[in-house]
Amino acid sequence: MARPEKTDPIPVCLDADVLIAGLLSRTGASHAILVLGEIGLLHLVLPEAAVEEVRRNLSAKLPEAVPLFEEFLRAVRVTIHRPTLRDRDRARELADPKDVPILAAAIGSGARLLVTHNVRHFRSGEGVRVVRPRTLIEEARAWMGSFG
Repeated sequence: MARPEKTDPIPVCLDADVLIAGLLSRTGASHAILVLGEIGLLHLVLPEAAVEEVRRNLSAKLPEAVPLFEEFLRAVRVTIHRPTLRDRDRARELADPKDVPILAAAIGSGARLLVTHNVRHFRSGEGVRVVRPRTLIEEARAWMGSFG
């Protein structure tokens, strides 16, 4: 049996809401995305602003989960991306003002997808498609199914 060719992990940028949902639940599309990142099928790009938001929200609302997030950051290969001013300018017309840093990180990192539960806060553009977690998982299933 021929061994399948290795493909590079697909870079996807995650909003804070996907990180929190994926960390706190062992079911659902957000958790599945974190698992796909852990096993190397996805390259998880985390906007610096999203990492700060997760830390802030967990510290305020669920402090016992902060160590879980920190362990995730140590155990899973992720890129934490700080967008440039140019990236922010490119994102400005495509996101709610408070969400510009999230989309700017996706643009600047070269991620093809921004995964968020808040799709209404963003518009696709600048090479980044905005999708819900479930959409990414459905597309990943179809992609993996194509291997036969």
